[in-house]
Amino acid sequence: MKSFYERETVCSLVFSELGECWHLSSSENFEIIFCSDDDFKAGMGIVAVCARMFPEVHIFTFALMSNHLHFTAAASKDRLLLFIDAVKQMLFRYFRAQGRPINIDAMTFCIQSLDSLERVRNVIAYDNRNGYLVSPDHTPFSYPWGANKYYFNPDAKRLALTKPKKMTFEEIRALAHTHKADSLPEILCFDGCALPLNYCDIATGERLFRDPSHYFYLISRNIENNKQIAREIGEGIFYTDNELFSAISRIAKEKFGCVSINEASPMAKIELAKIMRYDYNAPTKQIMRFLKLSQGNLTSIGIK
Repeated sequence: MKSFYERETVCSLVFSELGECWHLSSSENFEIIFCSDDDFKAGMGIVAVCARMFPEVHIFTFALMSNHLHFTAAASKDRLLLFIDAVKQMLFRYFRAQGRPINIDAMTFCIQSLDSLERVRNVIAYDNRNGYLVSPDHTPFSYPWGANKYYFNPDAKRLALTKPKKMTFEEIRALAHTHKADSLPEILCFDGCALPLNYCDIATGERLFRDPSHYFYLISRNIENNKQIAREIGEGIFYTDNELFSAISRIAKEKFGCVSINEASPMAKIELAKIMRYDYNAPTKQIMRFLKLSQGNLTSIGIK
């Protein structure tokens, strides 16, 4: 078995060969784009078509949310911008054809350069956990609208590649509404959806982590880095009860010397409530549940 240093060196070498890396995230302050499974499937197909149109854009992972999108990719910035513009225009043409035009000019993207191995790792983990945070029926290994479910999941890869289907010319044209997509390399589908294994560089994305355990730690326990990324891109991230309870318990112990949250004094609980709201974006009901404070207590300090 390779040592920690040897595995980290391999990851660093992979990163050094990627070129420019980026995190792209559209604003949450946007109308609902994907209203149904069919809409999400169309979105997955559009990402696949655009990935085929711009093969020099290496997508490591992506996630489609109801009203915004995330991508982690390597490419020159000019090609990346063309790729994003293609995604936006294709979404606009598709939904206009469905009788539901979206205000695509209002869809703005935050584009951040990822200049270190650690930043790329954290952003891949952030994007891959994003869907399950708003969909309690899923985990980062099952949320269907992105590449997340295939990371370090050999059974999912094997199942998807057993009997994939090819997207037909008619299906591509119905998504793209442009002749530019008429002669693309094949796009594989699984379970009625374009297959990310076919158009995302998941293998390289995995090689940026030391091992599956390292990846799992980053998507399940790395709450502080997730908070920092959300702050940088202006996103209102939410945390599961377990994640937030762990973070707030640690803060209660370090800041107030409390063995448990329940032992915190009334004044300490007020301070913890402010931390939960303003540092961790916790909703009011979650704060009340954790700290056993009333709505009146929170209203008195400006938390509604």
